[in-house]
Amino acid sequence: MKGLEVLSNWRDNSEDERGKYPMPPELYASKEIHEIELKKIFQKEWICTGHVSELTNSGDYLTYDIAGHPIIVLSDTEGNIKSYSNVCQHRSSRLLDGSGNTKNIVCPYHAWTYRLDGALSGAPRMDKNHVVDICLNELGVEIWNGLIFVNLDSDAPPLAPRLEPLDRHIKEYNFSSKQVVHCYDGVVDSNWKVLVENFCESYHIFRVHKTTLEPDTPTGSIVVMPAGAGYNHHTMQIVKGKHWKNDGGVQREHLSGIYPSTTFSISDKWAIVLSIMPRGHNKLSFRAWIAKDLEESEDATLTEDDLENILAFMAEDKVINTGVQKGLEAGVGNKGPLHEFERTNWDFAHYYAKMMLDE
Repeated sequence: MKGLEVLSNWRDNSEDERGKYPMPPELYASKEIHEIELKKIFQKEWICTGHVSELTNSGDYLTYDIAGHPIIVLSDTEGNIKSYSNVCQHRSSRLLDGSGNTKNIVCPYHAWTYRLDGALSGAPRMDKNHVVDICLNELGVEIWNGLIFVNLDSDAPPLAPRLEPLDRHIKEYNFSSKQVVHCYDGVVDSNWKVLVENFCESYHIFRVHKTTLEPDTPTGSIVVMPAGAGYNHHTMQIVKGKHWKNDGGVQREHLSGIYPSTTFSISDKWAIVLSIMPRGHNKLSFRAWIAKDLEESEDATLTEDDLENILAFMAEDKVINTGVQKGLEAGVGNKGPLHEFERTNWDFAHYYAKMMLDE
């Protein structure tokens, strides 16, 4: 069967008396499926590109890439967050790289210059009458709990209504007021869905992260919360001391996947956010943000031990995910039922099937 037929068959038979099942390996190892995903999902969905704490001053900007489409996200002169295609309207040159601050956007090719509102303000040696009303291509922006989402589809429905139940669960953690203290980009040799699923289930913690995460957030404390139209959600207890007891009133960490490819964990201590992007059927890139709550502490830095621990468990996941991709390409796995702690991945898979199959 071809890819979409495989997906349709899985959706019709995704659970039986033994439980719920993961998606078939073909959906992680197909160039054809990858191309369909770009058109049906990544060119139509809300993608996390940053946090408002990165754009506090007029002219602050960052750059990102959504399914091969380069973008700029910036704070304009009025303090509004805007996003534009990172493409000069003259000859399509890339305009900005990385992040920083600028008063104007100047093309490195022919010095065409744009204001922060996207309007062209200068085109050297051109007749002004010939370049009237030229502006950068503006993209949809939505800010949810301080996270900046961009959508390439001008007709996309808003993001926030899909996340209302999740919003109620995490509002006490002041996501918007947190400050990004560390940001980095990474690459993994696996399908993008592998990393999304890895982050969205904590069943693997006791094995993969035996010394890095299990002591502080034990696998046995997982509670899978009801999923919504745009997300999945589970929590884990945060241990204070060596021995975990399932008592009431304990502090918990919330972990969620905002579809299609944003994942985060948040607690009183900090938040970790990943925005995951396909770079092929067997390669992904991600940007990770670590944020702290400045209302809790004036120290906006991470300790060396904290950063070392975060990078350690990310490295552990990278090794596992690369191995999972090799197994998926062999095409003989994903036959056993999911554990209840992996219900989140089943929820994600049904979102994925809806986007891929339904018109």
